[in-house]
Amino acid sequence: MDILNNLNSAVSYIENHLADEIDIGQAAMFAAESKQGFIKLFRSLTNMTVNDYIRKRRLSLAVNDLRKGAKVIDVAVKYCWNSADAFSRAFSFQHNITPSQARNPELPVNIYPPLSFEIIIKGAEKMEMKILDVDEFEVYGVTEHFGDTSDSRFDKERIMWDENYDNTPKRICNGYNGVWYGIWNNGNYSIARMKNDTEFDDLEKMIIPKGKYAVFTSEKGGYAGDELPRLHNLIYQSWLPTSGYKAQSGLEIEVFHLWTDRAERREKRYYEIWVPIE
Repeated sequence: MDILNNLNSAVSYIENHLADEIDIGQAAMFAAESKQGFIKLFRSLTNMTVNDYIRKRRLSLAVNDLRKGAKVIDVAVKYCWNSADAFSRAFSFQHNITPSQARNPELPVNIYPPLSFEIIIKGAEKMEMKILDVDEFEVYGVTEHFGDTSDSRFDKERIMWDENYDNTPKRICNGYNGVWYGIWNNGNYSIARMKNDTEFDDLEKMIIPKGKYAVFTSEKGGYAGDELPRLHNLIYQSWLPTSGYKAQSGLEIEVFHLWTDRAERREKRYYEIWVPIE
C-alpha cells in the first residue's frame, strides 16, 4: 500500500537524521502529505506527536552513547539539546534515572524502538529494559516437551500454568507468593522455583546459565497470557533488530512475580523476559 510505504519513508528520514536538526516538512514530503496533514495523520495513528516520537527515539539512543562512555554534554549536543541541563531533565523524565546513573547497565531504562507502519503498527511503544550480568544458579521444577518450534508456545504454556488444567505449580509448592521461572529451552518448557521456595520432592534441577541478559519488564496487573506474547513480539520485532545485540538462540527465561491472594495477584503481578545476548 502506497500510504504505508510513504509513512515508512518518512520514518526512515527521521531515523536517519536523529543526530541532526529534523525538518518535519521534509518528512511530510516523504509521506506525500502536507506538513499539517502529516502531523495530524501521525498523531492519529500513533497517539503521539512527531516531536514526541523524535524526542523518545533520541533519548533511547542516548542510553547507548552514555554506556559507551560519552560525556553527557556531548550526547546532549549530538541529539540537538541546547544544554546539558535541558537534556538531563528530558532524560530523567523518560528513564526515571539521570544520564550518569544510566551508565550502569543494570538500572532499567525506558526505550522506544523505531516505529514501522504495517497493516498493524509496531514499535514506538515503551519497553522497560535493563542489562544484567547473571551468575549461574539452580532452580527446581517440572519440564514438558513442546517441540522444536515456538509456534503456539504461549498457548501451551498457559495450559501448564492454568489452575483448571495442568496446574503444574501445585506440583512444586502450595501457594504462589514470590518469584517463579518459566524456562523455554530448545523446545522444552519448565516451570521452576529456587530450592528454598519448593515444597515437594522429585523435582528436576535446572541450571540458569551464567551470562549477559537483556531483561524486559511488563506493566503490573496484566495477565501472563497477554503480557508475555506482547512483550516477546516487541523484543524480537522492534528492539532486537536495532539494538546492536544478538540473541543467543534456543533459550529464554520468563520471570513471574506472583501473589497467592487472587485480588492482590491481579493488582500486583508482573512479568519479565530475560533474553541471553552477546
